[in-house]
Amino acid sequence: MNTTKSFYLKRTLLLIGLAFIFFNDLAAVNSSQTCLCKISESNVSTSNLSFNMIWSYLVVLLGPGVALYAVIAARPLLKRKLIENHVTQRIDQIHKSNLDVRKYCQKLISDYTPEVHNFNRLSKEDVNNLANALEKGYLIAQDSSTEVATLMYYLRSTVRQYARRFDYYDKTFNVFASDILVFVVNSLGKVVQYSSQVVPVPVKTEIKSFRVVTKPIKRFVSDGEMTKFKDFRFGVNYDKDSMLCLFYTDMVNATSMPYLKECAGAVVKTTKSIAKLLYFRKLYAPLLLEHNKFKDDPFFKRVLTLVGFDEYTKYNMGEKVSSETVVLYYSNLTSRSHKPKLTKESFANYLSDSWLDIKRNDLPKPLKFEYVTDEMIKVEYERNSLKQPFLIHKRSIKKKLKS
Repeated sequence: MNTTKSFYLKRTLLLIGLAFIFFNDLAAVNSSQTCLCKISESNVSTSNLSFNMIWSYLVVLLGPGVALYAVIAARPLLKRKLIENHVTQRIDQIHKSNLDVRKYCQKLISDYTPEVHNFNRLSKEDVNNLANALEKGYLIAQDSSTEVATLMYYLRSTVRQYARRFDYYDKTFNVFASDILVFVVNSLGKVVQYSSQVVPVPVKTEIKSFRVVTKPIKRFVSDGEMTKFKDFRFGVNYDKDSMLCLFYTDMVNATSMPYLKECAGAVVKTTKSIAKLLYFRKLYAPLLLEHNKFKDDPFFKRVLTLVGFDEYTKYNMGEKVSSETVVLYYSNLTSRSHKPKLTKESFANYLSDSWLDIKRNDLPKPLKFEYVTDEMIKVEYERNSLKQPFLIHKRSIKKKLKS
C-alpha cells in the first residue's frame, strides 16, 4: 500500500471515530434537555428513530474499521518480525552447514596428510578420486558462509581443471602426491578455520528488489524482479575483486607449481589479483600480452595471460654477490592453439601490453625465455627491471585496479 492510500484510509477512520464521539455527546445533550424542549411526540419519535438508525450504521462500520486500522498499524511490526525469523533460520542453517563442511574437511585432511610425505607419482584415478571428494565437499558447502563456500568452490574447480590436464602435466612435470596434496591439505585447513568462525549477523534486515531482465525486453517478461537481503552474505562470492579471490590467488602463487597457477588462472580469472600481488611488491609486468604481428587476422589472434610468478635470490659465492630475479608465467587460457611457436625474439618484439597499453619499447627485455608446456611459457627478468615500469606507470596501475 502506498503512502497516499494509507493517508486517506487513516483519515477516513479518524472521521468515523470523531463522528461516533459527536453523536454520543449529542445523545447525552438531548437526554439532559428533554424537559426544556417543547416538541411534539411525533417529532421526538422521528428524531429517536433517525438517531438509532445512524447509531446502528456507525456501530456496523466502526468494528471493521478499527480492525482494519489495527491490521494496518501492526503490518510493519509483523513484517519486521517475519524477516527477523527468516534471518534467524538462515543463520542457523549456515552454522549447521559450516559444521558439516568442517567435519568433512577434517576427515579429508586426516586421509590425505599421510600421503603428503610420500613421493609416489599420482595416477589419473587418484586425481579423479581427489576431484570427486572435493566436489562432494563443495556440494555440502552450498549453504555455508561466504568464506567457506567460496574457498571450496575455488579449490574444487582448480582440481577439476587439473584433472582434465593431468595426462599432459604428468608427462611434463612428473607430478607426485607430495606436490598437489600439500596444497589441497593447506586449503582444506583454511576452510576449517573459516568454518569455525561466528557467522556475522547483518546490521540491518532490509530487503531490496533488483531487476533481472533489463531493457529493452523487460516489458515482454513477467516476474522480472528478485528480492534478497541487502546486507546478508552467504554462498559463493564470484566477485574477482573480493578479498577471498586475492587470498586464494596468493595461496596458489606461493606453491611455485606452474600447473596449479595455470589451472587457477583458468578458474578464478586472476588477472587483477596477480596485478595486486605485484603492486604490493612494487613491481609491474604486463598482465595481458597480445600478438600484434597479425593484428587484423582473427585466426592469428594470440593473447597470453599472466597466471603467476616466482621470486628468486641467486648467490654467487665466488664474487660474494647476490641477484634478485622474477620468473613470470604466461599461459594461453583460450581453446585456440598458438602457432607458430613463440621465441625469445618474437616475444620481445611482437607482443604488446594490452592491459595497460604500455609501449613495447618501455618494457624490459627478458633474461631467459622457455616453454613450460605447449600453452605456457616462463620468462625471467631482473627484479629491478620490473620496478622501473611500476614507478613510471603507478598512477595508471592504481586507476586500472580500481576500475
